[in-house]
Amino acid sequence: MSNNTPPRPVSPTLYPSLAFLLFGVVLALGFVTATDRFGRVITQSRQNRPEISVKGVATQDLRSGQGMIGGDLNWRGENYETGRTAMATQREALAKLLHAAGFNDKEIIFEVTSVRRLDPAIYVEPPVVAGEKQLPRTRQIIDLEVHARGQVPEYVFSQHLTVESADVARILAFSRQEIFPADGVSFNRGTPVFRLLNLAEVKKDLLESAAKDAQRRAQTMVGGSGSRLGSLLEAAQGVIQISAKDRINESDSGNVDVFSIDKTIRVVVTMRFEIVKE
Repeated sequence: MSNNTPPRPVSPTLYPSLAFLLFGVVLALGFVTATDRFGRVITQSRQNRPEISVKGVATQDLRSGQGMIGGDLNWRGENYETGRTAMATQREALAKLLHAAGFNDKEIIFEVTSVRRLDPAIYVEPPVVAGEKQLPRTRQIIDLEVHARGQVPEYVFSQHLTVESADVARILAFSRQEIFPADGVSFNRGTPVFRLLNLAEVKKDLLESAAKDAQRRAQTMVGGSGSRLGSLLEAAQGVIQISAKDRINESDSGNVDVFSIDKTIRVVVTMRFEIVKE
C-alpha cells in the first residue's frame, strides 16, 4: 500500500497573475529610466542654451533735502550756582545767535542739561614696615574725567544741541561760523550731516533706467551676430552708491555719503537674457 500524496493541482490563475506582476515591475522601471533620461536631456539643454549676462548702470545728481548739526555747551568748576547761571546765560545767547542766522524755534532743539559731581581723588599711603627700605614717593596719576582737579569737588554741566533745517546752505554756514561763549562755557560742534528725503522714489526710477541700460547693452552685443535677445532669465539688483557729486567709485562696493550737500547716486543691475537664433 503506497503512502505517496498526490500532487496539488496548480491554480489556473497563478501564471496570469505572476505575469501581470512582472509586467508592472518592468513598466515601472522603464518609466523611472525614461524620466531620468528626460531630466538629463532638459538639464543638458539648459546648460547648452546660449545666453548673455550684462550690467546696466544709471546715475543721477541730487541735492540734499535736509541738514543737521549737533553741538554741546559745557562748563566745569567748583561752584554749582556759578555753573548753572553761566550755562543758562550762554544757552540764551546761542539761541539768539541761531535766530539771527535764520533758524526758527522748531529747528533748534536743546536737550536737558546734565550735571556731574566730581570728587577729589583720595590716596592712602602704604604702611611703613620696620626694617624695610622706604621707597620714594611717585607722582600719582589722576583721571580728571572722574575726579576733581583739586582738593574740593567740581561740577560738570553739559547740554546737547541739535539744529535741523531744510535750508542746507544755512546749516553749512552755521557749521563754519566762529562762536566764542563767555563765563567759562565752551561750545563744541560736530560735522554737519546732509540727507536725501526722496531717496525711495529716486531709487525706483534709477532701477528702471539701469534695467533699460542693461537691455540696450545686451542688444548691442548681440546685434549683427544672427541672433536676438530672448526671454529674461534672471535680474538682480547690485550695489547702490551715494557719493559726493562727481566722485562716484566705479568698484562694486557700496557706500553712502552723508557729509556732502550735492550728491551723485549710482545704481547697478545685472540681467541675464536668452539668445535666440534668427
